Amino acid sequence: MIRAVTLDFWNTLMGDFHAPGRDELRADRLREIVAPYGRLPDHRAVEHGFSEVWRHFDRIWYKKHRTPTTAESAAVLLRSLRLKLPAEAVARVVSSLEEVILESPPRPVAGVPETLPLLADRYALAVVCDAALTPGRVLRRVLALYGLEDLFGAFFFSDEHTWSKPDPRAFLTPLGALGVAPGEAVHVGDIQRTDVAGAQAAGLRAIHFVGVNSSDLSLSTADAVASRFDELPALIERLG
Repeated sequence: MIRAVTLDFWNTLMGDFHAPGRDELRADRLREIVAPYGRLPDHRAVEHGFSEVWRHFDRIWYKKHRTPTTAESAAVLLRSLRLKLPAEAVARVVSSLEEVILESPPRPVAGVPETLPLLADRYALAVVCDAALTPGRVLRRVLALYGLEDLFGAFFFSDEHTWSKPDPRAFLTPLGALGVAPGEAVHVGDIQRTDVAGAQAAGLRAIHFVGVNSSDLSLSTADAVASRFDELPALIERLG
């Protein structure tokens, strides 16, 4: 019997993780902050800096099963740009990187606003999210923008812990908060390594959601595959 459903955030609940407009906003806010301190980095330098940020992020995420904090990522960015700023300015850079998403919020994946309340009526729900530049405290606000936050009884955001998916604790922590055993839960997400294999290793069943990102489909070991979010109620019922 399925009693709980855990859901990935990016490319499952919300789309446009790498929205071009958001990347430009980050670059604009960075230039505004550093402008009073001398050299203003050009477009190519900023683009390279953010590439270094994501390379660093992936290296830590893959090898150490944790996600760098936004402060760590900001340090990588400023080092790439050879910018030395006072502590107050560095703090503003970190805050800007964390909160710029609120100026250009992602949209729910098709079917989420209609289907998620149906799932919440039948199951306890939790978010299980590996956070990148945007921490959990801000991602909660994104969910709240669309009236979705209150549908969840527990949250796991990697920036609030020292581990990330596929570490079993990423799944077991919110399930513990819900009072649900792993064998009574199913996880929904888009990445084989973290969402599917990670959930299965923790004792959950896994649904591979490929409605936004299908790049891992050929590798999938999932118990079921969903190409639309509105397919989930029937798939979860069958797994139960």
